[in-house]
Amino acid sequence: MAARMCRMMGVVSRGPVYYDLFEEFADLATQGMCPIGAPDERGHRDGWGLACFQNGALTLHMRDAGCAADAAKYYGTAWKIAKLNIERAPERSLIVMGHLRRASVAGLVAQKYSHPFVEERDGVTWAFQHNGSLVNDPGEKGQIDSQVLFQSLLNCLEGRAHEDVAKATGGVRDEAIEKYGGFTGLNFMLSDGQSLHVYRDFQTNGQYYTLYIDNFGEMAIAASEPILAMQAEPIPRGILHTIGTDLVVQRATIA
Repeated sequence: MAARMCRMMGVVSRGPVYYDLFEEFADLATQGMCPIGAPDERGHRDGWGLACFQNGALTLHMRDAGCAADAAKYYGTAWKIAKLNIERAPERSLIVMGHLRRASVAGLVAQKYSHPFVEERDGVTWAFQHNGSLVNDPGEKGQIDSQVLFQSLLNCLEGRAHEDVAKATGGVRDEAIEKYGGFTGLNFMLSDGQSLHVYRDFQTNGQYYTLYIDNFGEMAIAASEPILAMQAEPIPRGILHTIGTDLVVQRATIA
């Protein structure tokens, strides 16, 4: 089994999403924690991606191989997002997802394997990013296990509500254990532009597979490691957190 390890960020904002947030997140590509027992300390430099929903609609989705901290395209995309919603008009919202990828040593490094992945189902556009790996290779040609998990989650979804995502998460977790022998980490973020769903779960290396959530008043941030002076207490494992555009958090116990 080759562990795939990443750093993730998700933001729900009623105002702008500031540029310095993207700078701090990119720093995790070179300075972010690597898992204990990792074969090298190269950081999370094998790919990056950003997705932005503005008022519920996906307006930006940019991904590439390589290191975000060195990528002009990453900072250019971040700058475009940072200029949105500066006027803070009522009923406006931004949901932003960011991902820094660390591939397995023998792993595939290419733009198409960079998260967040985006897919439309029944007229709804979903974005998904994941940190962890399945114990047994799913064997799906041309797909990494994060993509297999995304497909599985979409197949289990019966709606867009918190309860629907909670039920689907339970289904995907069961499938990961029964069909693929379990997982290292099942940390993920999922959004349809109306909510950001954040889930932390792991069967090994819990000190690496962390997720933190903090509310800064006009925006809430979820991240693999605390950025922008977030509170340093990770969310508990096995509980789905759903952050709405009103920044209210709903919780559901999955495992």
